[in-house]
Amino acid sequence: MRVVFDTNILVSAVFWRGGPYRCLLAAQAGIVELILSEPILSEFQRVLSGKFHLTPGQVEDNLAAMRASATLVTIAGTLHVVSDDPDDDKFIETAQVARAEYLISGDRHLLNLGSYEGVTILNARAFLDLVAQPSRS
Repeated sequence: MRVVFDTNILVSAVFWRGGPYRCLLAAQAGIVELILSEPILSEFQRVLSGKFHLTPGQVEDNLAAMRASATLVTIAGTLHVVSDDPDDDKFIETAQVARAEYLISGDRHLLNLGSYEGVTILNARAFLDLVAQPSRS
């Protein structure tokens, strides 16, 4: 199962031990394949250093951990789907390029879409429920 996590899922996984953290653990355990792109990692880096004031070393450690847990894809930045927040387009484009089945987000702009061209958009709790289903293949 190929999945994309948006930045708020990644950041929440770093700082708190709730659903986003368990989503990341599933990726680190190889239960799901985490897909990221450089624009997602760049935003993750900006949030860690800006909003959370981590040191450059702490930011680099977190980036390295995400890179180690993920498959990176290259996106062109040409998809325009989220009219209310165009900055969120990178998540959908990453999922499209990677042919991911799921995009995991806490962002209402993305969650309100529900899905886009074969990519189902879920919050962390719904995704964890899906992963926990015994009949999942």
